[in-house]
Amino acid sequence: MTPTPPRAQRTVHPHGHIQWQGRTYHAAFTLARIGERVTVEAGTGTDRINLQDPATGQHLGTAHATPTSPATPTPAHCTATQGAATMTTPTPTAAEITGQDPDFYLDLPDARIVATEALIEAGENIADTIDARAMSCIYGDAGLGKTFSVHAALKEVAPDLVLLLQFRARPTPRDIRMELFDVLHLEGKPPAHPSEFDRLLKRSLARRPYILVCDEAQQFSRECFEFVRHLYDTGKGKSRPAVLFVGGEECYKTLYNEPALASRIYIWQEFTPMEPAEVAKNIPLFHPVWANASPELIDFIDQEAGGGTFRMWSKVTHHVLEGMKRRGLSEVDETLARWAIRRSRPARPVRRDDER
Repeated sequence: MTPTPPRAQRTVHPHGHIQWQGRTYHAAFTLARIGERVTVEAGTGTDRINLQDPATGQHLGTAHATPTSPATPTPAHCTATQGAATMTTPTPTAAEITGQDPDFYLDLPDARIVATEALIEAGENIADTIDARAMSCIYGDAGLGKTFSVHAALKEVAPDLVLLLQFRARPTPRDIRMELFDVLHLEGKPPAHPSEFDRLLKRSLARRPYILVCDEAQQFSRECFEFVRHLYDTGKGKSRPAVLFVGGEECYKTLYNEPALASRIYIWQEFTPMEPAEVAKNIPLFHPVWANASPELIDFIDQEAGGGTFRMWSKVTHHVLEGMKRRGLSEVDETLARWAIRRSRPARPVRRDDER
């Protein structure tokens, strides 16, 4: 018996693009359906999908995968595994997280996007959150690829629809108001009274289908989460902003422990370190320097320093490339790997103050 191809509904994004299983598809006829829902069915290969009208079931046509640069292969060119995705450099603008590939930690040359299962799942979760105009939370420890995945998923979204909030220190609701005033490019002076300020923000957010991205959301207090929820709850239907909370464990705990907040989270996704088997599959795809390295060497580096995170692997790889250049080497050996590991992590664990 022939298995039924996977199907789901997706919204046609600006420029007629459709996100499906980590890839972007396009067809000329989709330009007439921007903002509408269509039913997506897997085609005969990974480079095409079939589209249907969700109400009538009528076949609309076939959309084809958009071409990509060889230096940054799409998920179809990479191994899909469960685990973390690669990590980006901090503090991008809305324009920087749309329309181009995300940056790698340390701007690692020749690094490639590895389509882990976590990255693909994040792309689908974010697309579904935007379609539903909902609030979702992507959380996990540092260096696991949360921000990278969000930026990759938002590549096809119009830059002026993405409102990026990112704070290095704990913000207050006033800080969020002022940041929104800036990213919305509102004219004049910010209102002096909070109630007047909030009315202005609500009117502005309702004008277009914005996506509010709260990065480093572990910095948010309960009051800040409540303020974002207040802005979200005042919208209706397509005038309501989609909200993505992206942060560490503290972000998850605050949201989860507040019923009024937790009940509004549409999708929860946790990023975790890669398992050893995932490291063995993904790291040779991540950078050419590891393509011919032995599984034993990759496993040794991961146990000593990598820890199943692409951020640490980016750091080790950066040191390895520098060491190869200094020593005139063409391959990685254990001696060079140990040197790179010593530079990448502390020589011994650092005790916390309360343990001394």
